[in-house]
Amino acid sequence: MDSTHHRYGVVLKPLLAVVFVCSLGGTVQAQGPCGGKPCPIVRIETHRHVPHRPRPHYPGKKPPADSAPECEDAELVVVCGMPGCEITLNGKDRNVTDDLGGITFQVEGNQKYKVRVTKPGYDSYEKMEEMLACGDQREVKASLPAKPVALRIRTIPAACDIYLDGQKQPSGSDAEGLFSYVLSRPTLLVEARRKGFLSATRNIFLRPELANQETVLQLDPISAVLRLTANVASAQVTIDNQRSAKPISDRILMSPGPHTLAIEALGYAPVKLELTVAPDETISREVQLERLAVPLLLQQAAVALNERRYGDTQKLGEFVFATDPGNPTAHRLVGQVYVERNDFGNAGSHFAQALAGDEPVTLRIRRHAGEKFDLNKGHDACEARLVLSKNEVEFQGVRVATDNFKVAYDQVQVVGIQLKNNAAPYLGTKVTANGKRRDFNFYSYDNELTQAAKAYLQMLQGLLRPH
Repeated sequence: MDSTHHRYGVVLKPLLAVVFVCSLGGTVQAQGPCGGKPCPIVRIETHRHVPHRPRPHYPGKKPPADSAPECEDAELVVVCGMPGCEITLNGKDRNVTDDLGGITFQVEGNQKYKVRVTKPGYDSYEKMEEMLACGDQREVKASLPAKPVALRIRTIPAACDIYLDGQKQPSGSDAEGLFSYVLSRPTLLVEARRKGFLSATRNIFLRPELANQETVLQLDPISAVLRLTANVASAQVTIDNQRSAKPISDRILMSPGPHTLAIEALGYAPVKLELTVAPDETISREVQLERLAVPLLLQQAAVALNERRYGDTQKLGEFVFATDPGNPTAHRLVGQVYVERNDFGNAGSHFAQALAGDEPVTLRIRRHAGEKFDLNKGHDACEARLVLSKNEVEFQGVRVATDNFKVAYDQVQVVGIQLKNNAAPYLGTKVTANGKRRDFNFYSYDNELTQAAKAYLQMLQGLLRPH
């Protein structure tokens, strides 16, 4: 044979001798390849699965003329975009998609394939694909439309107007907040509205799972507005025992429902209000505060002084003076505020009125024991107190009590303010105690080494007398 022949898929090459031996009763026939008889027909299945084999490659050469190309396998990728899709090819191969939503099939080339995709709750997809060429790769996008479902919507609160894609529905949610709708379109914008509340919206995508679910739309209420006025401009408002208070002049926003309000002002009895407000409601109230009695005002003033709220102490003292101008306790408290502010002139005036009303006044001082004064040493050991009363004075050493005394004012001779070592001012006195007359030098409690202490000592000098 001098040429290539194709028969039943068998390739016969030139110069290749093929001898078919047919045996009939054990006798070899010498005439023809099969002894003069027809040769058996070798059938090759056209739908057999051929493993994928790459095309032969001849670097730098053209393929030989006698090479016959083989049909490579093709790839058919079916994508439904969801897990749980059942995919079949030609009604035989069956696979279920995972979370990636697609499957790749290795199939024979040069054929057509019928693709069917199904999933519960979705319309099926079925299509005969065009011929797949040998070695071809094709992607089939199987879109499965979801079947209509009965949509359940619950609104909080109930009795809301319902809008679907911007269109108001004839009926809204019922007394229990339920609204039903058969959803057949791919997407739906649902909006719930009610007076006094901010609207709530939800974009819903059609899928079978909605039949077993409830879509909840929670509407946030619009805050109520409370406007308060009071006869005291500095009053503060506390809502529901919150830690922070607000000025009464502020515009107060409150959530709907019951609330407890406390209105307070320095020196006044607090007022409580019980209010129940509705969404988006505006409420106005006028509050009248009553001034506290004098004993309670003095009690608040003492607490304020101890907490170093000197402005509150002075204001409370003024409230007392409005009722009782000569109140000795109020004068003492206000006098101590002036001391803290280094206003010793006003401090001495208030202390004098306190002493005249038999209210003791305690002042801080220093006195060096034995009059041993040293500019280069600290004076903590010299701390003491002078307790002035209406008719007598008492000296109390904080660290050293050996020189303590308590005498009438006529036993104290005030010499005057002098300078120690030309630097530290002091108040010189001579005190007769227990029959002995001694020199007592009193220094300021703080700036004793400067001339600034002189004003404090002058105040003390003016108070060392009967009142």
